[in-house]
Amino acid sequence: MTININIAAKHKLAIYLFYVGLSCCFTVVLNIFHTVYFLKIELTTASFVVPIFAGLLFGLMLAHIKALSAQLRNVAHTDSLTKIYNRLHFAHFLDAEIGKVKRYGGKFSIIFFDLDHFKDVNDNYGHLVGDDVLACVTDIVSKANRSADIFARYGGEEFIILTPETDLSGALIHAERLRNDIEKFEFKIAGHITSSFGVTEFNAETDRVETLLERADKALYLAKEYGRNRVEKA
Repeated sequence: MTININIAAKHKLAIYLFYVGLSCCFTVVLNIFHTVYFLKIELTTASFVVPIFAGLLFGLMLAHIKALSAQLRNVAHTDSLTKIYNRLHFAHFLDAEIGKVKRYGGKFSIIFFDLDHFKDVNDNYGHLVGDDVLACVTDIVSKANRSADIFARYGGEEFIILTPETDLSGALIHAERLRNDIEKFEFKIAGHITSSFGVTEFNAETDRVETLLERADKALYLAKEYGRNRVEKA
C-alpha cells in the first residue's frame, strides 16, 4: 500500500511540473513574440518576468485540474478499500473480453471466490480487522495473478478474476493456488482464514454475461455446500 501511495505522489508531482513548465515556456515565448514583433517595443525585465509568474499561476491551476480529473477517474474505477477494480468497471473488461473472443476466437475463464465465515471475523474482531483481512487477501491474490488477469472486488468479501487466454483446467490450477495461499497466510489478529472458489470457462457459442456469471456463482455455491475451503467448477 505504501508503494502505491509513493507512486501516486510521484505521478501527481510529475503532472504538476509538466504543466507548470509547459505553461511557463508557452507564456515566455508568446510574450517575447507579442512584445518584440507585434508591439515592436523594447523587452524590459518587468515585461519579461511578470508574464512568467502569470504562466506559473496558470500552469499550477491547470495541473491541479488534471490531477483532480485523474483522481476522480480512479475513484470511479476502483474499490476504495482494496484499491483494485470495482464491480462496475470489471463489467466493462468482461464485456470487452466477450466481444473479442466472439469476434476473433480464443478463450477465457472466470474465477469467483469469497472468504469463508467472514461475518464471524467482523463480529468477533470488528470491522477494522475485517477490512485489514480484505486488504491482505487482495495483496495475496494480486501477487499470484498474472499481469493480464483482471482482478476486482465484487462486493463485501466476494472477489472475481477474469483470466484471458485461459481454459477451465488452467483456471482451476490458478484458483487452487490462490486457495492454498490464502489458507496458509496468518492474518495479524484473525489468524487463519479459508476461502471457497467457483470456476467456469466462457463458451462463445452459448454464453452471455448473465449465464457466465450464473455458472461461476453456482460453482461457488457448490464449494460452500461441499464443506468450504475448496475449488469447484461449473
